[in-house]
Amino acid sequence: MKPALTSILIQILLVGSMALSVTAEARAKKDTKKVEPLSDLKLVEGDEKGNEVRSLKTELLVASAEKKAIEQAHRLIRKYRGMPMEAELHFRLAELYMRKAKTDRFFEIHRHSETVVKFAPRLARSASSKATIRDAISRYAMIQKRFPGFEQMDLVIFNQAFAYQTLGDDSKAEPLYRHLVKKYPDSLLVPDSYLALGEIEFNRNRFSVALEHFNAIRKYPDSRVYPYGLYKAAWTHYNLRDALKGLKTLEEVVAYGKMVAEKGIDARLDLRKEALEDMTLFFEEVYPSKNAYSYFLKQAGKTEVGPILLRLASLYERHSRFSDQRIVLDQFIDDLPHSPLLPQVHNDLVSAHDHMREKPKAVARMEDFYRLCQKDARWVKSQGKTDQERVKAAEECITSLNTLALRLARKWLSAWKKIPADTTYADSSEQAFEIYLRTPATTEEYATSRFAYAELLFARKKFRKASDEYAKVTEHGKAPKLNHDASYAAVLSLEKAVGDKWSAEDEARFHDLAKRYVTQNPKGKYRLDVEYKMALLAYEKNRYDEAAPIFLKLGSEFAGQEKGLKSQDLYLDILNIKKDYQGIRDYTKNLLKSAKNGDRQQKLRKLTEQAHFLQVQGLEEKGQLKEALNEYQAFTKQHPKSELLEPAIWNTMQLQFKLNEIRAGSETAVEYATKFPKAKNVTEALLKAAQSFETMGQLKRAAQVLEMLAAKDEKSARKWKELAADFYALDGQPDSARKIYTSLNKEKIGSDLRVSLMTKLDALEKSYGDSRSQAAIQRQIIEMNIQPQAGLAKVARVESLFEQGKYADAFNEARQNLSSKQLNAHHKARLRLVQAKVLEKEFMDQSVKARAEKVVTVLAIKTEKLQKAQEALQSAIKFGDPKVSMDAFERLYRIYHHYVKALKEMPTPTGLSAEDAQAFRTEIDNLVIPLEEKSVETLAQAFEFARKNSVLDDTAMRLERELDQVNHQTPTNYTMPLSQPEIMLPVVAGVGS
Repeated sequence: MKPALTSILIQILLVGSMALSVTAEARAKKDTKKVEPLSDLKLVEGDEKGNEVRSLKTELLVASAEKKAIEQAHRLIRKYRGMPMEAELHFRLAELYMRKAKTDRFFEIHRHSETVVKFAPRLARSASSKATIRDAISRYAMIQKRFPGFEQMDLVIFNQAFAYQTLGDDSKAEPLYRHLVKKYPDSLLVPDSYLALGEIEFNRNRFSVALEHFNAIRKYPDSRVYPYGLYKAAWTHYNLRDALKGLKTLEEVVAYGKMVAEKGIDARLDLRKEALEDMTLFFEEVYPSKNAYSYFLKQAGKTEVGPILLRLASLYERHSRFSDQRIVLDQFIDDLPHSPLLPQVHNDLVSAHDHMREKPKAVARMEDFYRLCQKDARWVKSQGKTDQERVKAAEECITSLNTLALRLARKWLSAWKKIPADTTYADSSEQAFEIYLRTPATTEEYATSRFAYAELLFARKKFRKASDEYAKVTEHGKAPKLNHDASYAAVLSLEKAVGDKWSAEDEARFHDLAKRYVTQNPKGKYRLDVEYKMALLAYEKNRYDEAAPIFLKLGSEFAGQEKGLKSQDLYLDILNIKKDYQGIRDYTKNLLKSAKNGDRQQKLRKLTEQAHFLQVQGLEEKGQLKEALNEYQAFTKQHPKSELLEPAIWNTMQLQFKLNEIRAGSETAVEYATKFPKAKNVTEALLKAAQSFETMGQLKRAAQVLEMLAAKDEKSARKWKELAADFYALDGQPDSARKIYTSLNKEKIGSDLRVSLMTKLDALEKSYGDSRSQAAIQRQIIEMNIQPQAGLAKVARVESLFEQGKYADAFNEARQNLSSKQLNAHHKARLRLVQAKVLEKEFMDQSVKARAEKVVTVLAIKTEKLQKAQEALQSAIKFGDPKVSMDAFERLYRIYHHYVKALKEMPTPTGLSAEDAQAFRTEIDNLVIPLEEKSVETLAQAFEFARKNSVLDDTAMRLERELDQVNHQTPTNYTMPLSQPEIMLPVVAGVGS
């Protein structure tokens, strides 16, 4: 269905009916006289309101003439009633009603127009085109009834049908048209009636019936509606889904149009243009796109084929057949290389690729488009005969390209902002902007577009290129705000492009851009930023003498802004770099006078503190330690709330230790830990203090510090508490020691530690308690049956029996307990040691004095006892208890040493000859030598064991001295090196950084 067709046919029918309504006299005569409209009624282009007034005046004139004509017709009818011409007068009146309906329609359409209501309120309210048409219909009906022999009855019937059709009442129009065709087969209006009947059926979607009516018109090739019948038949075929027949029928319309044009017949019968345009829609469904050029070249000719191909390509685009669109447009380029429509073809090709989301191809097509528009391009040279014509063609071409490029650049840029992950939008937008900007211009749109292009480059972090584009905006832009923004953006982009590494060239470029900004915008929003950056560049290149006065000026002029404050800070930093601490104090003092912000005031006070602190550090660097110590102490008093108080007290402590003021340093360490409990050096400070107090023999103070250390060092808290308790015990503070031991014993600890604690508690009660408290400890150990404490109590009992001299009881009870599974290796080692000590005593008590005949027996007994003691000691060592093993090693060495000494001092038995006496001594010496070697070897083993197991008393040193003495070597002296912790210097923010 073609929507515009109805209005076309109505116009045709109206023209036909009006033409056929003239009298015979009017048909014979042709009035060639032209009447020019009044000049004040001519429409003026662009004057919408004035044109509305002019149109109203025209219609008022027409309405007035129509009113007079209708009144005159009525008078004539009354005058000539009953006469032959009455029918003709009624017919004329009906025609006037039809004409008046058009005027009424104008006032209906403009019923709400202020102008119409103002100048013609009555007409605006009362005008009714439908009512007027009904008046006409009544006249036509009356003529048929009263004047059946009226010679123009076919025209009356046709006009009445047409009037009904105008009102949209096809049900009443249709029988009139059919009646005319049947009753007046020779009437010139038969083809028109068939056309109207076909249109009615067409609108009802009864296409097969409509086609019969349209095909009936083929019998009247000389009729003025003949081409319209073909045209409508083609569309009917199309609606019957037979596009091929429809296309063939349109070919007939084109052929008829060519004939009409060639013979000079009425141009209104030439429907070639409409048919060719519609053929594109039919062609789309019938033939492949590759046949388009050859087909339409045949139908339209080379002169008219270009627009038709463009229309076809447009159809493909609307139907999303972009591949076919490109085929047709590429054919256009290949076969019509000189067509003036070629820029539009390139434009459509770019758009086709864009629709297909082939942005890179769209850009490539724009590049082809750009080459087409160049002045030396073949296409440009073919446009016109004069240089002026060719230049105009090139300009129009490049304008079309630039309009397209800018539209797509903005479109793709907008899409990229919504979908930043798809960088092809950004790439294509960037390239489209570049194509657009190749053609220099001085318009504001051009400058704005370059700014948008620069913004895109900036967003894509192509800062150096962005800087150049921003700078170009200032060369063409006319808007002050745009110039300002672009000028500053050029500076900012260069900053980002360079980063932290400024070359001499970049710095020179920056100065040029900055100078341009300041010159063009002396009161610019970013003048502070630009000048600040200039000073900052000098500052970063260590040109402090150049930067300092700028920072000083900006800090004074813009004291209320962030960069103004930063300028103050950087000026202070320059003073700090130059170590002008007095300058810092003076400047901060001056700034404090005007500083209103509490935070800023606090910062300035901090700078004063930092300057003071750095002065003290300067004394340290010069080696003036005593003066530095005094100044640190002064700083602590003057700035008790300073953030530098922590390093100041720390450094005070370090200097005190370095100056050998150990006690003062230790107390300062405690002060440091007390004031700064969360400082990372608290543990180190407390440990140093505890060590120092221990070194000075102030065990109670050391214990107190260790308790503080335990509270800070949670991982090693138990160790420090136990050591504190040990120190309290050693310093004669049993209550404090007992409290800590008892507290530790209640914690979840390992069996070895519980043994150690119970042992220490036991030892503590033995030293400071009474028998009652001692018994309570022992009872607690046994009652709780806490291993190895319970076992330890049993061991203690055995050891107590030994101490009481009840050696047999001690030996036997030890043997019984050694088989117990509840005792651990430590307990068994001690029990075995008790047995070894009993056997050792028996060995020691065995005398070697004897008569000659008893010597062998005595030595055998002594040796046997040695062997038993030796085996017992070695067995004790095997349990792996370091303390027991150390004792056993020493005892092993002692029994060997004792035996050697006993043998050497053994008197020669009486009654021996000199020769036997000599033999006796020789045999004794033979016994002594291996024993001496065994003794020395055992002593060496004891020393090595003490050294490897890090025995903390003087055992290792004592054994080594004894070993040196046995080996006749000079004893070794030991010194324990001590190191002092280093001074901690604070890292002060904003100073020296």
